[in-house]
Amino acid sequence: MGTINITATVSSSPRRFSTGRMYNLFLIATFFAFAWTPSVNADQRPSGVPSEARWVKVDRVTDGDTIVLIDHTRVRLHGIDAPERDQPYGLMATAALDYMVARSVYLVEVDQDRYGRLVGQLYHSKEGYDINTSMVCAGYAWWYSRYTPDSQVLNDCQVEARQATKGLWEDEDPTPPWDWRRR
Repeated sequence: MGTINITATVSSSPRRFSTGRMYNLFLIATFFAFAWTPSVNADQRPSGVPSEARWVKVDRVTDGDTIVLIDHTRVRLHGIDAPERDQPYGLMATAALDYMVARSVYLVEVDQDRYGRLVGQLYHSKEGYDINTSMVCAGYAWWYSRYTPDSQVLNDCQVEARQATKGLWEDEDPTPPWDWRRR
């Protein structure tokens, strides 16, 4: 077998770019690559995410049941109450939510609480699972039955986590956050 040689001439003299110009071109290419990426991710809705959920970017996780979006909207997770940051298991709950949320989530707006925070249901941006329920199932939060008294899923998750001594249920008698805040 022979080889084929292909030669192309673009111009009679090679074009040279200065380091500054190459850097500017790199910045422009990088900008367009990252500007395009979120819209691609937002269109790839995983199964399990409700159609009314919107894709949002997350700025930070403040504790085990609250996040802040890029637009500075504070979102309180619906139906759960996680330990406070200064409470036993509080930092663990915050880290768990931070891991599940990563940089973006799907959000279903449920209500607004008395502090003006949006109350929402979160879904994992790539796998589509219910983050609120996962926090309870893994033992990182309590089912907040005061606000979701009819949630059989959250009830079952809490019973299962408690029986398996997961997360905060490793403690024989963990203090619920609503009692911790009143102390």
